[in-house]
Amino acid sequence: MLLLSALLSACGPEGKGGVLPGEPAAVPGYVDRTDASGIEFVHDAGRTPEKHLPETMGHGAALVDVDADGDLDLYLVQGGRLVRAGGPRTEPCNRLYANRGDGTFVDETERSGAAADRGYGMGVAAGDVNADGTVDLFVTNLGPDALFLGDGTGRFRDGTGAVLADERWNTGAALFDAELDGDLDLYVAAYVEIDLEHPVWCGRREPGWRTVCHPDRFPGLQDRFYRNEGDGAFVEATATAGLEDSWGKGLGVIATDLDGDGFPELYVANDSVENRLWHNDGHGRFVDETLLSGTGVNGHGVTEAGMGFASGDLDGDGDFELYVTNFDNESHTLYVNEGGLLFHDGTASAGLEAPTRLPVGFGTLMSDVDDDGDLDLFVANGHIVDLIHLYHDGQTWAQRAQLFQNDGTGRFRDVTELAGDLSATPRVGRGLVAGDLDGDGDLDLVATECGGRTRILVDPGAGGRALLVSGVPRGARLVATRADGVRLVREAGPDPSYLCQGDPRVYLGLGDPDGRVVSLTLEWGGARLPIALPGPLGPGRVVLEPSSSSWRIEMP
Repeated sequence: MLLLSALLSACGPEGKGGVLPGEPAAVPGYVDRTDASGIEFVHDAGRTPEKHLPETMGHGAALVDVDADGDLDLYLVQGGRLVRAGGPRTEPCNRLYANRGDGTFVDETERSGAAADRGYGMGVAAGDVNADGTVDLFVTNLGPDALFLGDGTGRFRDGTGAVLADERWNTGAALFDAELDGDLDLYVAAYVEIDLEHPVWCGRREPGWRTVCHPDRFPGLQDRFYRNEGDGAFVEATATAGLEDSWGKGLGVIATDLDGDGFPELYVANDSVENRLWHNDGHGRFVDETLLSGTGVNGHGVTEAGMGFASGDLDGDGDFELYVTNFDNESHTLYVNEGGLLFHDGTASAGLEAPTRLPVGFGTLMSDVDDDGDLDLFVANGHIVDLIHLYHDGQTWAQRAQLFQNDGTGRFRDVTELAGDLSATPRVGRGLVAGDLDGDGDLDLVATECGGRTRILVDPGAGGRALLVSGVPRGARLVATRADGVRLVREAGPDPSYLCQGDPRVYLGLGDPDGRVVSLTLEWGGARLPIALPGPLGPGRVVLEPSSSSWRIEMP
């Protein structure tokens, strides 16, 4: 364990990085280890003859260390019977699985306390909202949302209060520090207004042909923003934060710095109405830059379904792209960052249009699957219409997940056939999150399924080609330079995927087992803090622990 100084610096711009093109690195053939993992979760969609829209939307998951033992535990959001207003809630409940440290889990739901929620669950966001050093959970529901405050041992108490108990249909949520005052604020995306008492009939009237309605049949809702008062007490501040005009049909939100000024923007995926990009003015107030940014519609000026998304530096130029999954016959859309909050639709030129036009995409990840230093793309697919084969020749409800490998310049090739059990079986895919579950240094996957079993997909490789960095403040950027000159820019914080939260740690691909990181710089709120290293850092784990004037780097 080493104590290393980190001084504020006005460093000049660093050179453009990116992985040098060449022979593509090997793609791991993921192995389904669900049976051996101890995860026995099956999602209950609450399916009914009325075909209510919530039945097909699926559920989220969070990979987070709830018991402070250094490994990733798994929290899974459950559905259940759709209950009309005032009806009682019974089983099933959300479930918490504690990691034993080797990628196997024990069910700790009974001792988790309030986290075993029985609402009709949608999404989850995690973070320390009350500054006590432990992980808390915020869960969105069809019905009252809930905040669960953790004690650091895997137990939770209800901390919702009247302010956060929104009874509308909310979906994705982001815990982030809007004004960089040291606490986590909350943005909640709201979807549509539905009436369980008087369901709309959609589809043909013949027996067996009724189906779920398109979201166009329902009015959209206003998203909400909650300001943290510093101790975990929230106040509703949608209007005062400039977000009053946040009406849409939101399925998720991501907080990420898109213009490089150190403050997080908000990007909201809306279903069949324009997505929204909110620029942070540096004081925690937001300005709608959707139209000028080019991120509200695709390159043809058309709105799309907007289910899941991810952000990251795909082309190695230091700024972050946005990738949004959509409905069939739309393709998923890649918004390439040109700087200055200007984007263009680069889907076709990146090789991503044709292979994503038929599937219905939900969860998506930008992760370095092959440890070569660039970000690859995962997509979980699955239709929302269980009878789609009756209405659309060649279309199916269950669909295969996809994997696209980056060549280092932001262009991709479809390597789905090489991804093993990730894509071997068609499923009704929804959430998808990544993290090192078994401690071997590579990224494993958790995939949720609407009305199906959550799966654990393990990278069977020996690891040893990446540096895993924890302790980076949420929303901060870590800039790493490798010995071969490649520059990696990563942002700490959970990838929302679709209704999910992934591993909040920073994962740096080293290219090969002999690869080394020779410099690390933390960028946060406009400040740049070079981290003094004892020497080049090879594969392994680094823990940064801030004190008043230094960072501790702990290595194995």
